Order: sequence, then structure tokens, then C-alpha cells
Amino acid sequence: MIVATAAVLGPLAFVADAVDGATGQVMVALVSSGLAWGLPALLAGRSAPDRRRAVTDATVLLSTATLAYYLLILVVSRRWSGGYLVDGSSANWYGLRSVAVMTAAWLLASVVAGPVLGLLGQLTRTARLPHAARLPHAARLPHAARLPHAALAAGAACGLLSGQGWERVAAAPPWRLWAVGGADAAFTRAVLAVELISVVVPLGVVVWMAAARRLWRAWPLARRDGGDRDDERVDVAATPRDREPAPLNTHQPAAHVRGSTANVRSRRIECVPER
Repeated sequence: MIVATAAVLGPLAFVADAVDGATGQVMVALVSSGLAWGLPALLAGRSAPDRRRAVTDATVLLSTATLAYYLLILVVSRRWSGGYLVDGSSANWYGLRSVAVMTAAWLLASVVAGPVLGLLGQLTRTARLPHAARLPHAARLPHAARLPHAALAAGAACGLLSGQGWERVAAAPPWRLWAVGGADAAFTRAVLAVELISVVVPLGVVVWMAAARRLWRAWPLARRDGGDRDDERVDVAATPRDREPAPLNTHQPAAHVRGSTANVRSRRIECVPER
């Protein structure tokens, strides 16, 4: 599934580069942007059974998609070839070197971004503290204790996915793009659509994650309103050891034990009715 997703993502980004005009901008935002490549890596980490698999799946997905994309450039489009230097000689060697450098750079980016997105995706589903294995009682954190970490991971993922979109919004505010008319209206509408996609889609993803795991109970307002009372009841029921009475201290001094026995006997004597 991971390799199949990468095999689709790479060629789609390759096709989007060949489309011009307003349609090409929208296609690039959908299949050849940081959002388009980061979201599958995030979902791959979220669907993984553990953290190691989440890191591996996200990294393999991004790396394989990058290799597929540049392989198509190298073999199919051959945009690196056909150029000439000032002296009239071929520039194919420089084109190949440029393709190799960009491939290595984006592979390095995949190795860095893959583990981050994979771990964030995994934390949104099963958030646990890194030192949970050293906690008492087999490190079984209650659901209420994991909610803040899952909510924080979902928010961080939303920020990473929407960062490029917010940068575009800051550079070209939507109200200014909407006010442009004339011959440039189609181009500005496409830019506006790209900005909306880059911002709205990550927000929709974080809303879906919050609804799937009920992460809103980690918000301060929800906790103040008693949104985590059910989890508190579950925590009490799940830790019966805390409700067990403390064991008797069998290492008490003998004098203390004899004193306690004497007190019990004296109480019994006092309770005997007079004849």
C-alpha cells in the first residue's frame, strides 16, 4: 500500500508540472505541494501499528515518490537535455548533474520529514509519553492522560501542512486577489483557489482527527466543563491497587504488640458487668 501510494503520487506530480495556466496551479497545489506530499506521510504514520513502523512507512513513501518523480524526468520528459552552452557545446552533463543534485536534496528532505510526519500521525492515534515504559503499573497511561499529547500532535501536523498556504496568504491576501479584474482575473482566481486549498484542507484534517479520537476533551474549556469525567471514572476502575487497604506492618516492636494486647484485655475487663 505504501509503495503503491508513492507510485501514484510521483507520476501525478510529474503530470502536474506539464500543465500550464490556472489549471496547472491548482493541480500543483493538489498533487505537487508540501500539503500533497505531507498528508499521505501523516496518514501512513497514523495507520501504522507502532512507532517504528510509522517512521519507516512515512519515510519509504516520500523517498519512493521522490525517486519515481525524478526517474520520470530523467527518462520520459528529458527536460535536462537539449541545452547548449555559450560556446555551442552540449549542456547535457550540467543538466544531469542538476537532476542528481535535486534528487539527493529531496531524498534528504524525505529522510528528515518522513519520521517527523510519521511520528505525528502515530501520536494523533495512540499518544504516549516517551518515558511511559518506565512508569509504575506497566506504564499504562489512561486515555485522559494521552489526550493532550494527541491533540498537540494533531495541531503540530496541521501547522506543518498548512505552513506553505499561510505563507501564500501573507504574500498575497485573498481580498486583494478577489479585487483583481480584467485579463488577470482568471490567474488571480487560481491563486486564490490554491491558497484556500492549502489552508482549508489541513484544517479539515485536524478536525477529522479531533472527531475520530475526541481530542476536544483535552482543550482547557472542555476540561473545565468536566469533559473528562468519564475518563476519571475509568482511571479509578482501572487501578484497583490504589483502592486496596495498606498491608499491616509485621515488623513492629514486640513491646508495642504486647501493649496493644494489654489494652484489648483491659477493655474486655471493663465491659464485664458486675454481679
